Amino acid sequence: MKRRDMGKKWLKAAALLLCVAMIGLWTSGCALVKVNGVRDRAQVIAEINGKKIKKDVFNNTMAYMALTYSVNGQSMPTGSDLKTLKQDTYDQLIQTEIFAAKAKKDKQKVDEAAQRKAGQKAYKSLKKEAGKKYSGLLDTYLTTDKSFAAFMEDNAVTTAYAQKAVAQYDKKLSKNPDAFLNTAVGTVEGKKVSHSEYYYQMIQQTLSAYASSGQAPSADSATQKQLGRKAFKAINTEGKWIAYCKKHDIKITKAAIDKQNDALTSYTRQFFQSDSVLKSYLAENFEGFNLDAYKKEQRKSAKAAAAKKAVQDKIYSGVKVTDKAMEDYYNDHKDTYSPSTVSACHILTTNKKLAQEIYQKAKNVRSKRAFEKIMDEYKDNDKVEEAKDLGAFKSSDMVENFSKAAFSANKNSVVGPIQTSYGYHVIYVYDKSSGSKDSWKNHKAALKKAVQKEKGKPEYQKLSKKFNKATRLRMDNPIQSASELYADKLKKTFKVKTYEKRIR
Repeated sequence: MKRRDMGKKWLKAAALLLCVAMIGLWTSGCALVKVNGVRDRAQVIAEINGKKIKKDVFNNTMAYMALTYSVNGQSMPTGSDLKTLKQDTYDQLIQTEIFAAKAKKDKQKVDEAAQRKAGQKAYKSLKKEAGKKYSGLLDTYLTTDKSFAAFMEDNAVTTAYAQKAVAQYDKKLSKNPDAFLNTAVGTVEGKKVSHSEYYYQMIQQTLSAYASSGQAPSADSATQKQLGRKAFKAINTEGKWIAYCKKHDIKITKAAIDKQNDALTSYTRQFFQSDSVLKSYLAENFEGFNLDAYKKEQRKSAKAAAAKKAVQDKIYSGVKVTDKAMEDYYNDHKDTYSPSTVSACHILTTNKKLAQEIYQKAKNVRSKRAFEKIMDEYKDNDKVEEAKDLGAFKSSDMVENFSKAAFSANKNSVVGPIQTSYGYHVIYVYDKSSGSKDSWKNHKAALKKAVQKEKGKPEYQKLSKKFNKATRLRMDNPIQSASELYADKLKKTFKVKTYEKRIR
């Protein structure tokens, strides 16, 4: 989810190799200008505590990536994607060297002989898999077999030391995650946005994108930046609803917050079936942002949702309603208040593509028995939330979009996919009943609320539009992970000098 938030995963993903975390992010080819390889590899690209890091480490890292791409049937990137890859590779290389220096300073132990042996084994395996392409790819990245073999051994040792430092830092971070989570990642309208707020809202933006498209958003920097801006705006909007309630003395009850929090928990459960699954996801993707921090941010978001509902209720309840207005509304919405019923089955999924697949299979069905066979086919699918016979229901029993579709459909016909807040529905209507005659006077309480909503909606929407706007939005670029911030701190300790222009 974060283009460069890979400090911890970089080291944990492969005990031997620096660059595994980036494989698969790009898929096009690569070429470098041919120069004198010996001179090129001898260039100093960084200094850490006086130790010179030469370009041969970078060249061999790039060669390793190219070889790995090749054995997986992929090509290296070109153009701006290559530029990004090289910069990220350089940053992670320096970060790993810094962590290794920290471990050595702290006199942590690593079995160097065992690591070198493992590195040598990995080198032989990769060389064998690459086959005839091996020598050519080394030439492309201005390195040699001897240099690459030495790199694989040295890198295994360096990575092992770096992992020791990261493990030590992880323990410190787990004891006091707030020290990191409360640090700012930018501001919106002059207010600080913390890592914790940002991470929570980034997850919500990602889940929303997944729910609408059926797939996770792209990991490219442009898409992630766009999601980040949406996250900042959401944080700003939520704060405004709470502030509005405080300013206008509108009470936000604990019960209202609990209700919204339960709704958010149910929504999250559509993607993460248990706390343990969510916990693993957080650990893998958002360093330092644990389950407790997530639930704390969810509670804040629930308070904002409760505040928004409280403002809405305040606006609607202030609208005066006449009998004539209620009668007119009833006449315009008879289906909603009529005792008429529809009997239907449905299949519900949050995956749009799957919903379309189900509809294509069911659209010509003309019997309940045939639709039930399709329900049986999909009911055990992990992406299907529900496949059942709903029986008879009134229009008011269901959410608006669902009712409109079901009551508009002909008997023994299929409609869909119909989107609601629950997901996408494919509906089979197998019976319809007109019910008895009715009068608006039988629904006065419900009609009053409906008219208040209709009349008060413009004022509420105007306020919503105002709160959804965000000015003076500033995001850190990039937004750093806990490990990256720690590495930056260590740069001063180890008097790090970087010469990244030499990798271009």
